Amino acid sequence: METRSAKRRKLRNPNHSSENNTGEDRITDLPDAILHHILFLLPIKLVVQTSILSKRWRTLWHTLPDLDFTSIVPSGTRVKKIGSLNNLGNGSVITRILSLRDKLSDVRSLRFDACMSFSGLQALIRSAVRLGVQELDIRVETSDIFNFPRSLITHDCLRVLKVKACPSFRLPPSRIVRSGFQTLQTLSLSDVYLDKQSSLRDMFSDCSFPQLKKLHLKHCDDLIHLRVGCLVLEELVLKKCSSLQGLEIFSPRLVTLKVSSCFDGFSVTDTWVDINTPRLHTLVWVDNPITSNNCLQNLVCLHEATIGFVLTNLYVDAKKFQSGSPSFLSGLSHAVSLTLEHKFVQIISKNNSLVAILFNPFVKLNSLELQTSEVTDLASVLMVCPMIHTLIIKITYSHKREKRWGRLLLDLLNSRTEQYWDTKAKDLEPLLHHLKVVKIQGFSEDHIKLVEFLLQHGKVLQDLILGLEINNSSDCHRHEKLKSRIMGLSRSSLDTKLAFH
Repeated sequence: METRSAKRRKLRNPNHSSENNTGEDRITDLPDAILHHILFLLPIKLVVQTSILSKRWRTLWHTLPDLDFTSIVPSGTRVKKIGSLNNLGNGSVITRILSLRDKLSDVRSLRFDACMSFSGLQALIRSAVRLGVQELDIRVETSDIFNFPRSLITHDCLRVLKVKACPSFRLPPSRIVRSGFQTLQTLSLSDVYLDKQSSLRDMFSDCSFPQLKKLHLKHCDDLIHLRVGCLVLEELVLKKCSSLQGLEIFSPRLVTLKVSSCFDGFSVTDTWVDINTPRLHTLVWVDNPITSNNCLQNLVCLHEATIGFVLTNLYVDAKKFQSGSPSFLSGLSHAVSLTLEHKFVQIISKNNSLVAILFNPFVKLNSLELQTSEVTDLASVLMVCPMIHTLIIKITYSHKREKRWGRLLLDLLNSRTEQYWDTKAKDLEPLLHHLKVVKIQGFSEDHIKLVEFLLQHGKVLQDLILGLEINNSSDCHRHEKLKSRIMGLSRSSLDTKLAFH
């Protein structure tokens, strides 16, 4: 049997015929960097199994710069047999694997999801720091709340840090944080126990995080006040910080801001927002209670904004809405594209004077997305947005509605809807002279009067795209009839194109 070395000698011989190269092992002869890239694409369990291929492969995976143990065991799964392939996700096994690596074989990224003790976690992180880890993604389950590992704070190679803990972990004091994290660019913290640090007004500053570009905070239930002032920060995500009462953001390079399910809607004290971010491009503000005092300034580069509020107390929220929402939306006056979620549309549609106040500042708006269950709620909003070119309507529709109301009652409602839109033709005339693209998702025969109105009065309408809901074969048959009916409607513009999805 021909050995591999003999085959290599034949390859080096220029007179060797190509027909004898059928057993050539080209993969093993590839440089380590290429083999590392190939192994990175495989689950870690398969990577370990490659060690039986040959002498070179036996230790090759020990030098793999990117280690991902999250594919081994599902989150929260406890393991018993240490050392087997099925237990590579166990903390002690990961620590043992790291200890086998040479100091010259650095770890570029390490991801793991494991159940372990705090001492085991500390040992694992010390091993990762010793190997110069640059990206660390920790998802860990412990028996109790643990302290943030101090060895990470002063680690001068760390670029990306993501920590998610169950039940939670404690942040170190701000004075300790300021002594480290000088090279960190991405920070994601989830399930943080703040204890006596409910006010983080000086932690996320340029002194503590001079190179931080991305900051994600999730499930910080004890957080009451937050101030973010990192000068190079580009992305900030806050999610499920339900006790938040005050938020200050002063990051001149911030491009993306997403805040969802935050703020204390039952707080007896005022809640407030103060945002000054001149480079902000995208704002997502959804599932938050209405805050009492809002100051949004210098959002001159804002392009996309998505707004939606949660109602906790109708009486209190009505008062907050009258005072807080105009000041909030006025700060978004430079937005080019605006999306309003269902509940927000439902509130403002009941008060025409308030709608005019809310939308008066939007001088650049040319794209508007509205989410609603009743299309008649939209008219009051559309009247004060006369310059938009693109309108997207997402309708939440229940198929049980037709069965419950009956065909006769639906016909009566459609008749009233037709009369409703006819009465709005004059008020919506400025809009109909600018509107070019309309997309309606969740369209049904209940909304055909709206489509008829748009086709008859849309002077420059170019595209009308209707998204039909199909759940069964009977829907297909009914929708085919609906399509034929719509295609037969008269159009104000001969350039209007109809499309169905």
